[in-house]
Amino acid sequence: MELGLVGRTNAGKTALFNLITGSTAEVAPYPFTTREALRGRAEVPDPRIDAIADIQDIPRRVRAQVQVVDIPGLAAGAGQGEGLGGKALGELRQMDALIHVVRSFANNEVAHPEDAINPLGDAEAIDIELLLADREQIERRLEKVRKSAKSGDATAKGEQGLLELLVTEIDQGNPLRIVGDAEALALGIGMGLLTAKPVLYVINSDDPGEPLPELVAYATSRDAHVSQLAVGTELELAQLSPEDAAELAQEMELGDVRGADAMVRAAYELLDLVTFFTGSGPPEARAWPIQRGLSADKAAGKIHSDMERGFIRAEVVAWDALVAAGSFSKARESAQVRMEGKDYIVQEGDVMQIRFAV
Repeated sequence: MELGLVGRTNAGKTALFNLITGSTAEVAPYPFTTREALRGRAEVPDPRIDAIADIQDIPRRVRAQVQVVDIPGLAAGAGQGEGLGGKALGELRQMDALIHVVRSFANNEVAHPEDAINPLGDAEAIDIELLLADREQIERRLEKVRKSAKSGDATAKGEQGLLELLVTEIDQGNPLRIVGDAEALALGIGMGLLTAKPVLYVINSDDPGEPLPELVAYATSRDAHVSQLAVGTELELAQLSPEDAAELAQEMELGDVRGADAMVRAAYELLDLVTFFTGSGPPEARAWPIQRGLSADKAAGKIHSDMERGFIRAEVVAWDALVAAGSFSKARESAQVRMEGKDYIVQEGDVMQIRFAV
């Protein structure tokens, strides 16, 4: 799972990057502190993997990971590749989803590009640059496709129609993820178009609380998610011991799931992922994030391509049933383990043993 951080300069992207990944990248009160993409990883917190491992004396626990990429802040003209925009947007096209950081905090020492805090205006400004970048990419592809279509290529003619539909949507100011035509959307996703990707708007605020209503309405109209986070406060808490941080967070009423954990959970919801586990005994228990609705053989392929190719069946037990039983063998004895074929749709929290032959 790869998440790309996008936003205006001095919105707090790098601070959020540090919070999620535990990095110490420079954060300074002037624009374009980040000039090259920064990459970091974070483990996905999930106490279930410890429960599965503990009851079976499994020493090694491998949690799911998220990779976060922080690109330089975008400015006007980035959609046409001006300044750092071209390279930055190229990085974003490789991401599974975008985290759009929107400034809401007030700090006179951190200059705003337009000397005014305007969360909705900032969100719209970046979204315009993403739309322009997509339009430019589509037009380049259309130029090639039209030539093939003129020669009578039926496939090219079909693609031309889809690309022209995407251009129409962009010209109306619509992100491509709300396109009603499934085939056109699939084409946009395949091209890595930025506005076809899932988006989470993160309002970087001074204080925790409910997201701004106008941004919630804006995000909803664009089929996007929205969350509010006091990034600066969370970074300060991250420097404390877990006990002190939890006590102070409770006093500040920040909630049970906060900081980096809240962002990772929000990303899971954004991408509509579920987690299954392997670990019916040593040497390791491992968490595997997959797209919701994936069949057992495709899920096995996430572990190794040989498992998908030679899939025979999967032994499946719910994680809590396994923990209650105490081991995979005891779960079998109590009829908690099911045999499932390749068409079985993997469910959240399944623990699986894959049988395969190649």
